[in-house]
Amino acid sequence: MGKYQRLLFVLIIVVNLIYTVHSAHSDSRNTPSASPLGKPVVKIGRVICGGHLSLAVAEKKYQQSLSSFQLKTVQYHRWKDVINDMLSGKVAGSFMLSPLAMELIRLGFPAKIVMKADRNGNGFVLSDKIKSISDLNTRKTIIAVPHIYSQHHVLLHQLLEQNNILPENITVIGMPPRDMINSLRREEIDGFVVGEPEGNKAVSLDVGWLAAISPQIWKDHMDHVFIATDQFINKQSAQLQELINVLVRGGQFIEANPHEAAIMGETYTGSNADVFEQVLTSPPEWIDYSDMLPTINDIIAMSSNMVRMNLWNDIPSDPSVFIDPGFAQKAIKNLSNLK
Repeated sequence: MGKYQRLLFVLIIVVNLIYTVHSAHSDSRNTPSASPLGKPVVKIGRVICGGHLSLAVAEKKYQQSLSSFQLKTVQYHRWKDVINDMLSGKVAGSFMLSPLAMELIRLGFPAKIVMKADRNGNGFVLSDKIKSISDLNTRKTIIAVPHIYSQHHVLLHQLLEQNNILPENITVIGMPPRDMINSLRREEIDGFVVGEPEGNKAVSLDVGWLAAISPQIWKDHMDHVFIATDQFINKQSAQLQELINVLVRGGQFIEANPHEAAIMGETYTGSNADVFEQVLTSPPEWIDYSDMLPTINDIIAMSSNMVRMNLWNDIPSDPSVFIDPGFAQKAIKNLSNLK
């Protein structure tokens, strides 16, 4: 068994043993390696999530400005499929939960975080039977998160601490986000923490109430990230730079044009535009695409929380190994020069 095969075996075991995010098959197969125009196709993974909206804008608005490749996004439903396809080279990178990306890199996954996809962007929904967060101390409750290595799990842990909720009262389970609303409706769970617009969608369907949004728990936290393979970083750096350029432009477009961006992202967010536009605007800091530069401080802050939650034993001695910020730095500089 070769080096990468062993790594894949370990990573898939880890991802299967911890909470699974999604459950259907990926549609990543049988995609052409070159576009009809003869440009190479670069495939980037994503899941249905508002944090990946800049990718929708890049694909739909800035596709023609890409000179060296054609961007094709690949929608996934299981993280192990993302891992497999990144290792095999079928996709050059993927948008991903930030703690999961960090855990994979810690395990030796050949990739780096090259960009933050967004900040904040999550909601905590509770059953109508629970009238306040403090009521969580009066009963046993089951709260769902997308993954044990997710910013949602971290946010839940912080919120419980901030409100002095006894941990023995809370059972945390992993659940695919698309199942959370129906599970809450059937009273199988008492609440969930999830990336938007799923939380706001639940409220619009009269399933639960929004107890908190993530900037009220941990303001400006790193949410989803774009993780690129070492192959993409080292062998296709010009294409990666061009991609990061349009993703940063996409983030700025979203901030300036939330209505148009919400329409562009309907298939990316799994929600109608009206529901997600509310997330983009009410309040505007609910989700933020204006700061896409990954920093060592972002890694340290998330690592510290993961240590406090006993997900990691210690903070990495060299947090710089998780990120390659040069591409985002150059993209931000290029965008500033255009203004």
